[in-house]
Amino acid sequence: MFDFSNFGGMPLDASAHGAPIDAMMGWVHVLMLALFLFWAPFFLYTLYRFRAKKQPKANYHGVTSKWSSYVEGAVVVAEAVLLVGFAFPIWATIKNDFPTADQNPLTINLITEQFAWNVVYPGGDGEFGRTTLTKPIQIDPSDPSGADDIIVADEMHLVKGRPTVVEISSQDVIHSFALPNMRVKQDAIPGLKIPVWFVPEMSTAEFRQQMQKTMTIDADQQRRRQYPPYRWIAMQDYTGPDGTVIAARNQRLSTRILDRLFEAGITEVLAAPDMEISCAQLCGGGHYSMRGTIIVHETQAEFDAKIQEYIF
Repeated sequence: MFDFSNFGGMPLDASAHGAPIDAMMGWVHVLMLALFLFWAPFFLYTLYRFRAKKQPKANYHGVTSKWSSYVEGAVVVAEAVLLVGFAFPIWATIKNDFPTADQNPLTINLITEQFAWNVVYPGGDGEFGRTTLTKPIQIDPSDPSGADDIIVADEMHLVKGRPTVVEISSQDVIHSFALPNMRVKQDAIPGLKIPVWFVPEMSTAEFRQQMQKTMTIDADQQRRRQYPPYRWIAMQDYTGPDGTVIAARNQRLSTRILDRLFEAGITEVLAAPDMEISCAQLCGGGHYSMRGTIIVHETQAEFDAKIQEYIF
């Protein structure tokens, strides 16, 4: 299937269902481009052809030929094909065909608040306990089901190839849970728990490898502090003249580290971003800061080991 979205500046797709979504969006843009290339010249032509100077007396009979009806019919058919052939099947799959117990999905509770993503993992019992309405949220100690639950702030850990079900809710205002690289977007509405599901098909290491590029460290210190590379990660070790490691491999490049690198004479770094959780709904004054990170582990063992770190 031709995927026009490869030329449309879409974020790198890291999910199983992303390809048909990208294909549909690509064909929608093809249709809109075709309409633009036809209708824009036609509109300019009609402005010139039927100008008042050439035809001062209005013609009330209108167009008598059928060709415009044929064109309009073709546009309707193309839109119907996009809806029936692409949009409806994709929507049905994403919204109805949730993974079964045999597929061993990873189920996560995501509770949003101003301005954080609270990711709740069930413990060994596989059941979620109640959470409090405090900021930040906590597991209700009176609920025995939540005794082994784990809350991770602003980080969502997943397993490559394992279906993931995220049950989304909000404890204050409407937020929008957006995973651009997973082609997922769903509003989080207070009082509702809305499930979404997807299958990550690219680990964080693979994602960083594909997205890595050489970044130039700006010489203007104020600019470095004003526009920091929030989610960029060093892809190799960088040391100063005395051999001290300034930025280690896989370390986040904060403005402080960028300052130290620049002072050490290092003006370019090989870096890559992480997959991001973003809020696509204006949810308050701190909306810009509501950003999280997706970490996709290569194996279940890596995932389990990381989750254990949050327990102890």
